[in-house]
Amino acid sequence: MNRIVRTSLVATTVLGVALGVAGPAAAAAPAAAPVGGRQAAKPLDVAKKAVTDRIDLRLAALKKFSDALAGAKEVQSGHRSTLTSLIGQQTTDLTTLKGKVGTETTAAAVRTDAKAMVDDFRVFILTGPKVRLTAAIDTEQVAAGKLGTKATPVKAGLDGKVDTLLAIKPGPDGNAIRAQVKTIRDAAKTARTSLKAVRKQSK
Repeated sequence: MNRIVRTSLVATTVLGVALGVAGPAAAAAPAAAPVGGRQAAKPLDVAKKAVTDRIDLRLAALKKFSDALAGAKEVQSGHRSTLTSLIGQQTTDLTTLKGKVGTETTAAAVRTDAKAMVDDFRVFILTGPKVRLTAAIDTEQVAAGKLGTKATPVKAGLDGKVDTLLAIKPGPDGNAIRAQVKTIRDAAKTARTSLKAVRKQSK
């Protein structure tokens, strides 16, 4: 299990516990007694921090995606423009959402923000793959072009795949998104294997 998934699972557990006790009854309860001379964190504050931390993970990931895109030299200009715009917009919107979380006064509002953080962006299962697969496919297209007519079927098999990928929208159905991305990823893997075979035949 990778670091991002572990961190997300821990944060989700903390968030679920905090929100689960942050209902009307909790709001009406007296403040917790100081522990070690310091006031114990309130459930709502714990929940807000959990969501804020998860937003920060996404903002950090978007920065990495931006850096990766900058280093992907074969990405077509139109695809680069689309991805640059996507990363910039998601960065702006998540930053705004982070500020909103900080001002929330109810557990229900924090739950709504947490759902929006996932469903409205899909940073890890969609934005990241968009950057990585676009770079891979555009690079494979360039390689196929250099190999001439023998690689024409490979090139044809990749035509339109990036546009299809970039058109996938975030939403609440994570499994459907993963399935759509997998179709593109499988095409990229097949093309890579085919290009290796063409290169071998050309030697």
